[in-house]
Amino acid sequence: MNDFQDGFISYGRADSKAFATYLHQRLSETGLKVWFDQNDIPLGVNFQNQIDDGIEKAHNFLFIIAPHSINSPYCGKEIELALQCHKPIIPLLHVEQINRETWQQRFPHGTDEEWEAYKTKGLHSSFPNMHPEIGKINWVYFREGIDDFEKSFLGLLELFERHKAYVYQHTYFLTKALEWERHQKQSSYLLIGEERQQAEAWLNVRFENEQAPCIPSERHCEYITESIKNANNLMTQVFLSYAQTNKATMEGFRRRLMRDCFTAWTNTTDIQTSEDFEDAINRGIEQADNFIFLLSPDSLVSKYCQYELNYALSLNKRIIPVLIQETDPKEIPKALRSLQYIDFTDNSNEENYYQNESQLLKILRQDEEYHQQHKMLLVKALRWERQQRNSSILLRGYNLRYAQAWLKLAQQKALYSPTPLHEEFIAESLRQPPVISVDTFIVYSSANNDFARNLNDALQMQGKTTWFDQENLASSEDFQQEVEQGIESSDNILFVISPIAISSPECIPQVEYAQKLNKRIIGIVHQEIPKEALGSELESIQWIDFQQNRGDFFVNFAELIRTLDSDPDYTSAHTRLLVKAMEWEQEKRDDSFLLRGKDLVTSEQWLQESAEKQPKPNKLQLEYLTASRELPYRKIKRRSVVLTSTVVTVLVVIARFLGWMEPAELRVYDQLMRLRPSESQDERFLIVEVDAVSSEALRQDIIEGRYEPGIGTIPDKALDQVLEKLLVHQPQFIALDFYRDFKAQPELAQRFRETQKLIALCKASYEDEQGNIRQGYIPPKEIPMQRIGFNDLSEDGELMIRRQLLLQAPDPEFCATEESFSFVLARKYLEAQGISYTSPLNDKGYYVRDIQFGDTVIPPLWGNGSPYRDIGDKLAGYQTLLNYRAYQGDPSKFAPTVSFQELLNGEVSAEDIRDRIIVIGYTDTADKSADLWNTSYGDLAGVILQAQMASQIISTVLDQRPLIWWLPLGGEILWIFGWSTVGGLVIWLGTRSLGQSAVSAVGVLVGLYGACYLVLVSQGGWLPLVPPAIAVVVTGVGVGYLTYRLRQT
Repeated sequence: MNDFQDGFISYGRADSKAFATYLHQRLSETGLKVWFDQNDIPLGVNFQNQIDDGIEKAHNFLFIIAPHSINSPYCGKEIELALQCHKPIIPLLHVEQINRETWQQRFPHGTDEEWEAYKTKGLHSSFPNMHPEIGKINWVYFREGIDDFEKSFLGLLELFERHKAYVYQHTYFLTKALEWERHQKQSSYLLIGEERQQAEAWLNVRFENEQAPCIPSERHCEYITESIKNANNLMTQVFLSYAQTNKATMEGFRRRLMRDCFTAWTNTTDIQTSEDFEDAINRGIEQADNFIFLLSPDSLVSKYCQYELNYALSLNKRIIPVLIQETDPKEIPKALRSLQYIDFTDNSNEENYYQNESQLLKILRQDEEYHQQHKMLLVKALRWERQQRNSSILLRGYNLRYAQAWLKLAQQKALYSPTPLHEEFIAESLRQPPVISVDTFIVYSSANNDFARNLNDALQMQGKTTWFDQENLASSEDFQQEVEQGIESSDNILFVISPIAISSPECIPQVEYAQKLNKRIIGIVHQEIPKEALGSELESIQWIDFQQNRGDFFVNFAELIRTLDSDPDYTSAHTRLLVKAMEWEQEKRDDSFLLRGKDLVTSEQWLQESAEKQPKPNKLQLEYLTASRELPYRKIKRRSVVLTSTVVTVLVVIARFLGWMEPAELRVYDQLMRLRPSESQDERFLIVEVDAVSSEALRQDIIEGRYEPGIGTIPDKALDQVLEKLLVHQPQFIALDFYRDFKAQPELAQRFRETQKLIALCKASYEDEQGNIRQGYIPPKEIPMQRIGFNDLSEDGELMIRRQLLLQAPDPEFCATEESFSFVLARKYLEAQGISYTSPLNDKGYYVRDIQFGDTVIPPLWGNGSPYRDIGDKLAGYQTLLNYRAYQGDPSKFAPTVSFQELLNGEVSAEDIRDRIIVIGYTDTADKSADLWNTSYGDLAGVILQAQMASQIISTVLDQRPLIWWLPLGGEILWIFGWSTVGGLVIWLGTRSLGQSAVSAVGVLVGLYGACYLVLVSQGGWLPLVPPAIAVVVTGVGVGYLTYRLRQT
């Protein structure tokens, strides 16, 4: 592990040991790690090596200036190493010079002559013998007794923070470069992947308008550019051609190019051991973007230089002549005379040199991408030609499209146009039929570039098509996507195994992706690794150890070829099926991409074989085969089901809005109401019925003269007697559900006036079915209007009552009240219980809020929900739905009932009357005073109906008995759409069997009916049933028809 330090302290002990110790202490207290020889040189080690290592791994070099350190050879060595490493050097002036007294203390026996000789040599002062580089740098002043230590110390800390990240990278890449050098510059120690990219970016950093804290050393530049070269398959940007006598000049150009992050090929650095010299030269020229010719008299007569120049010209390389010595223009080859050369012979000053250098760099960066592609395609074409036009090397896919576009552009250029081989290679690639799969995909670490390249070349020589990133990826591509597509289209995955590869963040995801696709993976052991270092995902793969047979590549390669050639048809079929399945997946599983006919039969046979072979089909392949197998039973897309449901919902909602479905919905509502379970009786009420028996008894009493005949209603005396008997037992309220629009006898009139618990009714004038205005009925004059309610009801035709009318505009002539009879009764009772009432009307008589008793809200029917539409004056006034209470299935028994005659005869106990609401009315249908209404349960007398209405409000407020509620318009639309979609999906899912679909559709309708019933029973909610039922049927029919049409195409 690299133990980096923030600083290294170099000092002379005689003058500065105490100061250096204190400085180290102060720096350490700030959290900085500083190398100090007193603490960082272990016992028993070579101290010089330890010092060198400390300087190399320190981000900053602190040099304490004092006479002793200036004149110390050890400190001199430290300065030289820091300069060689291009370290940021921070000089700290501590002691300018020592006096005779200090010298005498160090040399007690020293004489005057020795002191003078000491001064003559400049050993007493920091200035005479100072290293010139130290003298060029601004110092930080720490002179004792002269400078403020704390102020200088803060300035020093600021220097530590200056461009800190850049300086840290300088140290890190330096140590990596030194490690590479100490391992004979082996390629396995070069930078790879993201780390190489970071180094490249760091080398390209330039500091504008300020001085750099440090600059890359030659070691940095070579290491980073060699890493780039290694990552690019040993291809370079520049080939340097020169005469041997100009080697020093060439080295200068190479260093400058490397400093600007250009990779360069030279015969001194890039010819491999035992490689043929001429072949190496040719390879270097072929694999370079540019050919720089160092023009001098010696290069013009050098046969090697002329050979290199002619070969570069034959390949249409970009030639950049650089004049480095005065040369007779007549001696310059004709091919170079037409080219503008860069004259480096007139560099009379540094400015001229930098101008020429900038011109060279500008040319290299001009059309850089074009010349890079020129080189890449040329290298591939040459390999294709040298391998007997091996078709496995031809371009395909993205590479072919890119090359075709490049060729079209290149053919328009006058200089550096494509060679005939370029054109032939691309033309032959275009003539090849497209391939679905390749034989092998090579997974490897960049550290194993050399081996991977040899493996790729050998495979192509054997006629195997390969996917090799250095050949199949262009710099502008989406790397991850292209790699995954390469894995998908490869029959075999070759994983070059090495200690670096098994932990590589690039290799392992590729292997895992191949395993996910159930690819045949073959491990190629390039470097020995312990089995325990392998993860579980690598233990199961097949291995071929290329270290066996004494590491003979070709013997082990033969074993690989035998493995690849085992059952190639099966693995190829695996790949073809996978490619088709993934294309189907990418196209959102479009049926047009499924297998048919012979393809399906062949794939089914392959699937049967897979039971005993490797690799197995993956999940996607199985799904693809299943979908292909079920193609004759294909279905419309889900979005078509949703679209059909949407259209049907819109049509149903429109029909409902126009009221076309109201009759059917109300009939279904009535049925659901009748199916509800019974409830207990409402013990707050006592219904006094004037039934047939009571009517007959009263008639007999009139005949016998006990009562005077009335005007078609209960005789006044009989009514007075009943009221007297009731009031004795203290009922809560007494409500008279019959009209008293005539003058009462004095005794009864007095009773009416005195009884504050008495509530009566009236009726407003109204328009009959023929459009005639019918007069209403006035209330009893003896009862104040505060205890009068109207008897008007909201009917749905045929005297059907499903709604409760609570408020309406008063009729000044006949019925000057805005509250209904049942509402007045309920309000009076609730107010007596201490429940406050909030009117929905404002001061101007407009409805601005909901009716509210305490915290209980009575919702109004405004036509924005439920099956009722606000057409005409149907929903005029304040109405809500009526939640009938049925006892033993009979709403007429919802409360205890006695007859008028029983009450008159004293046959009703006091307990049955006390604290109850007494409602008196006719149930004798033969009497003209009786009113009979139709309900969901059948005919119901008006007195029962009025009591039901009052009971509904009271029970809701006091017992939380639910009112009938309904969904808002938006909720109803969603409800209808949801069931419409369910109906469509049921048919869509069951389209294999018509009978199954029909049963499922019936099941949906039953479920809809059950849901509506359960919500009505448990929560009191009226959910639409008919509209969603129609939507289910129509959507199901529509989906079935569309599916039928699809299968016929």
